[in-house]
Amino acid sequence: MLEKNPWLGLLIVLGFLFYSPMTAGAAEIHQNTGTRAMTFLKIGVGAKAIGMGESQVAEANDLYASYWNPAGLAKIHRPQFGLMHNEWFEGINHEFLGFVQPIGGAGVIGGSVIYMSFGEIQGRDTNGKETRIFRPYDLALVLSYARPIGSSLALGANAKWVREEIDTESAQALAFDVGGLYTLSSQPLSFGFNLQHLGTQAKYIEESFSLPFNIKVGGAYKLLKDNFTIVADVNRPSDNNITAAFGVAVAVSELLHLRTGYKYRVGGNDLGTASGVTGGVGFRIESFQIDYAFVSFGKLGPTHRFSLISNF
Repeated sequence: MLEKNPWLGLLIVLGFLFYSPMTAGAAEIHQNTGTRAMTFLKIGVGAKAIGMGESQVAEANDLYASYWNPAGLAKIHRPQFGLMHNEWFEGINHEFLGFVQPIGGAGVIGGSVIYMSFGEIQGRDTNGKETRIFRPYDLALVLSYARPIGSSLALGANAKWVREEIDTESAQALAFDVGGLYTLSSQPLSFGFNLQHLGTQAKYIEESFSLPFNIKVGGAYKLLKDNFTIVADVNRPSDNNITAAFGVAVAVSELLHLRTGYKYRVGGNDLGTASGVTGGVGFRIESFQIDYAFVSFGKLGPTHRFSLISNF
């Protein structure tokens, strides 16, 4: 039915935005909020995806797919190198560095590093007296693999070693992502899923905490000879309420790409309605793709991401 009626596919994509939120309830504070470790894993990478409302599970098609849906790596046919810089709040910096390599009929392999630094923090003892300065950080080392299964289906997975250090204390864990991507053969419509951050617990001193497991599903639909893309995702995290997101991208020319989107958490966005707004712009110059995105955090202001992809 979807093969014969593309508009039905579009309705299904948009339906992801409305069905899950309406059936999820509207609790303002989730019972597991603040109970997960390594929460930096929930921060997305790649300015293209961020600019489209962080909705990318069915559209991921470059090396940043390792985060949004590792199955999307199967769409890559040339080696890619990429890096991202994220200007976060209060001097916090979020970085990504990655590389992917197609290996013929065997699929695509990749490796990446995600690093978040919190700058210098003045330590204090129980009496408030200054101690030494320390530099907390989060780190993830990621190995990725994806492979097409026939002409329409692709599967992918990540294996991740994650570490967090705060002053003299640290914790490590192993995590895995499993993703799938299905593209209709006769229509520009695709569906994807990603099971994110499955793994071991992280132990801090004597207490252990689970990772922020998330189920991500969504769809993407292309119009106007693939120059206009509509995407929609739903996320069901283990430590917060369901979020629904959508985005659009317009290829103004081969050089210039414009993007915008919105991300909404069931029960309301904590920092106001405007806090879910995203936007961005991309430039393709020969073998390079340069992208910028901003995300509004309402009362806290915006954050900015810059990313680069080089094709070999």
